[in-house]
Amino acid sequence: MITSVRPTAVDVLRRYRRLASHLICESLGYFSPEAAANAIAAHKAGRPFWCEWYMHLAGGQPERGEQAMLAVGRETLRAAFRYRGTHRGFMASYAQARRLVDEAIRSGTGPAFASWM
Repeated sequence: MITSVRPTAVDVLRRYRRLASHLICESLGYFSPEAAANAIAAHKAGRPFWCEWYMHLAGGQPERGEQAMLAVGRETLRAAFRYRGTHRGFMASYAQARRLVDEAIRSGTGPAFASWM
C-alpha cells in the first residue's frame, strides 16, 4: 500500500522559497515562514487553509465553507506572485522575509511569533 506523505514545512520552504517569502510580504508579516509553507502545501493538495487572516479575507463567515477558503487561498497566492515587485518597505520587505525563510530552512524552526525580527 502506498501512503501519501505530507511534506514538512521545511520541505515546502526549500521548494517554494521565493513564493513563501512573497506570501509573508503579502500578509504584511501575519504569516510566519511555517504558516506560509502550510498555506502553500494546503493549496497544492487542494485543501483549504483555515487561518484568521484567510477567514477575514473570506468575510469572516466560516459558514461560507471550504469553497470560499479554497478561493481565498488561490487568490492570496496569486496576489503574492502578482505583486512580488512591490514587496519592499515597512512590513513588506522581501529581503527581510527571505532572511526569515532562509533561517527557518537552516534551523528547522521559525520565529516564535509572526514578526519581522
